[in-house]
Order: sequence, then C-alpha cells, then structure tokens
Amino acid sequence: MRPWVLGVLVLAAAVVAAGCHNEPKVPPKVEQDRGIDSSDEMWEPMGSKDGDEFLVREKVRVVDTLKNAEIDCRHACYSKAVDMAAKDYIQDMAKYDANADEIHRRIKQQPNKFIKRSTVLETRTLENDTQYGMYMKVLVDDQALKNVLQELGIIRQHIAEKQAIIVVYGGKNVEKNLVAKVGRKLGEYYNVQGYNAILWDEVATDIAEERNVGERATEDFIQKFVENPEFQGDTEYQGTLTALRSRGRLVIAFNVNKVGIVNRTVSVSVHAFAKDLLTGRIIADEEKPSSRLLAGDADRDVAIHDAVYKASEELSASLLKKTNNWYDKLEVTKVGTEYTFKFSGFTEDEVQQIDRQWRQTFSAGGDGNMEGSTYVRTYTGEEKGQMLCDKVDMMMKKAGLSARKPMPDSRATTFEFKKK
Repeated sequence: MRPWVLGVLVLAAAVVAAGCHNEPKVPPKVEQDRGIDSSDEMWEPMGSKDGDEFLVREKVRVVDTLKNAEIDCRHACYSKAVDMAAKDYIQDMAKYDANADEIHRRIKQQPNKFIKRSTVLETRTLENDTQYGMYMKVLVDDQALKNVLQELGIIRQHIAEKQAIIVVYGGKNVEKNLVAKVGRKLGEYYNVQGYNAILWDEVATDIAEERNVGERATEDFIQKFVENPEFQGDTEYQGTLTALRSRGRLVIAFNVNKVGIVNRTVSVSVHAFAKDLLTGRIIADEEKPSSRLLAGDADRDVAIHDAVYKASEELSASLLKKTNNWYDKLEVTKVGTEYTFKFSGFTEDEVQQIDRQWRQTFSAGGDGNMEGSTYVRTYTGEEKGQMLCDKVDMMMKKAGLSARKPMPDSRATTFEFKKK
C-alpha cells in the first residue's frame, strides 16, 4: 500500500474515533452587545414604596434570547407593582387571599392596564447568563386599579372614592414655597394611606377661571375657609365653595399659624381639620405645636420645612382614624336618593366620552345604559339634586361637550342634559 494512502486511512480513523466521544453541548444562542453587565451576584426579588411609586426588582430565566427575557422580566416587575398596590388598597389579607384567583386573572396577568409610567433603573444577567434581572420604578394608575377592585366587590364603594382635597395655608408670615412643598408631601402621605389626594394648588386656578373671579378672590376664600372650620360660604364665596365641592366631598385643611426660630430652636404650630363639604360637618379638629433644635450646620429653610411637615404628619395620624371611621359609617348607613341623568342628542363617540368622564367623576359608578338614542345613568347619594347637576355640568365641560343644563327643581330626581 502506498504511503500516502496509508496516511489518509490513519487520518480518517482518527476523525471517526474523535466522533465517538460525547461533544459538549453548545449553549443556546443569545443576542449580543445589549449593554447588560454580567455578574454572578445573586439578585433576589424585592418590592418597596417610594412616595407614590413602587421600587421593584425581579429576575427571570433566559429561555432563548435576552430580548425575550427582558420582556418577561418587565411583565414580572409590573405584576409585582400592581399586586403591591392592590394589597395597599384592600388592607385586609384575608380578603385578598379569598380573592387571589380573581386578582391574578384581572390584574396581575395584565398589569400593563394599570401602569401610568415606569423607569428602568438597572438590568443585568446573572448566574452565567441563565438569569435576567431588572430593577425599576413604577407609577401605578390608582383609579384604574380601584375601579377593578370595586367591580370585583373587594373594596367598599366609599373606599373606592376616598377622594380628599388637601389644603395647606400659611398666611402672610409663611413663604408660599414652603406651603407648596409641605402640601405635595402631604399629598403623597395621604395617597399611601389609600386616599385619592387632590391638592388645592392643583384646582385653585381652574376654579378661578370657572368662576371668573380671579386668583386673589380664591386666595381670600381659602383663607376664610382654613382659618374658620365652621365657614359655610357667604354670598360672595358660595359659588367657589360649590366648585370646590364638585371636586371632592372631603377637605383636609392645614393652617400653619406659627413659624419662627428663637435661640436656634424652630417653633411651629399647625391647626388641622377634616370637613364634609356636603353636610358642613367637622369630622376632626386637631392642633399641634412643635419645636426642634436647629443643628449648627442646618439650613434654616430646610429646618422650618421639616418641622412644619412633621407636625402636619403627626396631626394626620389622628385625623385619619376619624376620617376612616366616617367613611365606614357612610358605608354602613348607605342612605341617599336615587337620581337619574339622561344625555340626549349625542353621537356614539360622545356617549363613550360621557361614560369615561362619568366613571372618573363618580367612581361609585351607578348603572349606565341606552334607552333608544339616549344615554342614561343612575346615581344614589346624599347630595342634593341641584348639587349633582352642577357636578355633572362641570363633568361635561371637562369632556369638551356642550349641553343645556336642566332647570333647577328641588323636588326633581331625574335630569336631562341635551346637546346644544
């Protein structure tokens, strides 16, 4: 046999012999260069609250590509955030457990419906690229979530509409920036407690424009209102009080009536009350003086802000007990009159606008249906009919729809809004 033939046979035998051994499995192909750091560090899932946003961290298994793992992980983060929000609103783990299947089906499996915005803070691959982790900040759509919880019967009707207007007033001796900052922080505090907090600063300009009275007049009104809890609104301010009432039934007001620094001691005094705008009843009335020593390197404005907020937060702990009891009593009594509102002459698209705006204005809902070409809504409540008509009229304007408001009638329980 020729030498070169022998060489070929030897080489072929070597190749065959090599093929008999078990080759190592090739890892699944993953997309490269996505700017994701690789780390062996363990990343445990977590969730916490930061103001009105949730900080959540999740990790998922990389099944095929990192792109798909990213999608799965984002979904897991959203699901965790809405689940945490649902637990905050239900505040009863026995009730949560009893409805866990429905919460999973209606909320956790489709969390995108309940997300206002999100920010990815960090992503990374873990455990030799077999796991993908994401850390993000998520803002949940409170009202959308509460609507579903109410539909499921998990939260009570009045809990679903725990809307409170937060007012912070400081008079001439307190800087407006300080008042605004304290107001925003208190808004976050009440949102965490399960309320829908609306700040006076957010509605004051709109009310001034609606009433055509100017911002000075609304400032005079809120001063009278905050300084005297019994204030019912005289002739000059009755319209402004009605406009305020249309935005929420409960007002929680804070009057910062003393601020000062003497001998490096910050002293503040805050008077707070909660008032039912429908009945004029004072639900809670508290006052809290507070003082704290100013540190040597402390900023004066920061120290005053912290002292005012601390006093307001301590007052709020007491106010909340009384306002929650008030809500509970409303739920037990369930008193009120059933009213019917008819909307005629509107197109199908406009009816859908009315329906959406109604659900945002009256989270307690009521039934809605079509009677021919007329859209009909029912509502049961303690409010007077004319007060509700004013609220519906304002609701229509917010929806950008023009309608003739029904004539005042103190005995009527049915009202028709006709398209202009």
